[in-house]
Amino acid sequence: MTLRRAWLILCLAAVALRLPDVGNPLIDYDEQMYLLVARRMWDGAWPYIDIWDRKPIGLFLVYAGSQAFGGDPIVAYHLLALLCVAGTAMLIATWLTRIASPWCGLVGGLVYMLWIASLGGRGGQAPVYYEPLVAAAAWAAWRAARGGRRGWTAAAMLLAGVALQIKPTVVFEGCFFGAAILFGDWRRGRALLALAGEAAAMIALALAPTLLAYGVYAVCGHGQAWWFANVDSIFLRGITPSDPVGGRVINTATIVAIPLAVAIYGIARHAGPMRPFLAGWLAAALLGWLAIPPYLVHYAMPLMLPIALGAGLAVRRSWAPAALLAIPAGWFLWLSGYPHRGETAMARRAVVASARLIDRYRGRGCAYIFLGPPAFYNASGSCLPTRYPFSEHLGNISERGAIGIDPQVEVARILASRPPVIVSRRPGSGDNPATVALVRTAVRSHYRRVGTTLGYAVYARTN
Repeated sequence: MTLRRAWLILCLAAVALRLPDVGNPLIDYDEQMYLLVARRMWDGAWPYIDIWDRKPIGLFLVYAGSQAFGGDPIVAYHLLALLCVAGTAMLIATWLTRIASPWCGLVGGLVYMLWIASLGGRGGQAPVYYEPLVAAAAWAAWRAARGGRRGWTAAAMLLAGVALQIKPTVVFEGCFFGAAILFGDWRRGRALLALAGEAAAMIALALAPTLLAYGVYAVCGHGQAWWFANVDSIFLRGITPSDPVGGRVINTATIVAIPLAVAIYGIARHAGPMRPFLAGWLAAALLGWLAIPPYLVHYAMPLMLPIALGAGLAVRRSWAPAALLAIPAGWFLWLSGYPHRGETAMARRAVVASARLIDRYRGRGCAYIFLGPPAFYNASGSCLPTRYPFSEHLGNISERGAIGIDPQVEVARILASRPPVIVSRRPGSGDNPATVALVRTAVRSHYRRVGTTLGYAVYARTN
């Protein structure tokens, strides 16, 4: 086994594992919103101003960049995700080859690819795109902590900073990388005053991409809008009693339990100087997961980078850990119905049929997807009746008071504009009763049900 052969196997595995999902328009609810924002950006819309979400601008730029070459927009961002996953797996293999063997690298890369898919990463969730940056930042931080050139420190902080503009939770890993570098310099006898100056420079480098994003909005007169979406709204979002927080934690823990145990074993058995670095990185990633409720399963995806490295080390002297990992990996593939039994083709046909139904009744007006997927906006090309098109923002009670406006007032405004079509699922316990009541009243008075698509009722206006 050579590193190049491990790379080839990982690339083929990435294609085999992810190709069945390429083009699936319903693979993830969040991704539909990111794609909607990205496509409207090409039409001149500004995130946080013309179309609202609280994700960093970097994520929207990644999605927008995937659309630069035309073609099917869903296929485009899925192919970019495939390249990022393959690239991250290759970085893992390269790292493990340096400290162990290509065989360890192959196992680590496969663990990463299989488990991020099991954690909701079959499509284009944010960690899929930023994990190559984090992997590179971690390697640069390790080199810097071991006394490498100062360029490694700058690279580590800048890479972490760019990743921070794709997902804010990278801050936990970024802080660890910085602390590891400073600790290494302290052990080599650097003065405390010099360490303080170095820390300040590192913080400035890590925050540079974020400050650049804020600066662009501030210069254009929208600094407050950027700040609210990227900072304030994150802490205003609440957890409702109906949120199954405990169940989510247990579910995620069940998925990662075996690779986590194998990774801890591999790190503990590793005799090299990298052991404390990998242990600290894994602890920082775990802290990042546990610190951010409501613990949706894809929140745990960042765990898989240090876990994959540790799992790769575990197979250095024995096949037993690899056999142990193969059991849950096979179980996941079986449960997911790999290669998903034509799921992508069925989803594409269903979304096209949904768009046709919506377009038949909306004319030139804007459909209103109240409690429904943004994929309906993407497929139909409908104009947006609100700058809050993600149904969770106006329809979920946990968002009440967290989006900068009163959802009840905004829904009343939308309904007053007489949208020709309303699409909604049946309300649940976590939905905002005030906005649900408004839509129910409007539907009863002015709409008739003209069909059901993918479990969502479609109502056309009658007067």
